[in-house]
Amino acid sequence: MIVKDKQINRKVNVSDSDCPKRSCYWPRPDPGVFVQGKDYYEHSTKQGWLCGTREIKGCPINKEFISERGV
Repeated sequence: MIVKDKQINRKVNVSDSDCPKRSCYWPRPDPGVFVQGKDYYEHSTKQGWLCGTREIKGCPINKEFISERGV
């Protein structure tokens, strides 16, 4: 699912619409695909944004909300 992050003013690929309010949320540019010994290759010419926590570790089982983000 893609949501608009109001703090960075970008559309971010996340697991659900409440993700920007969670403590595990980490928006970052999509680095592409890592090829060992060669570096990262982009998925396409258009670089998107995604939740880095979800991409690297997967979504945590207990998704805690925080109110400090102000979203």
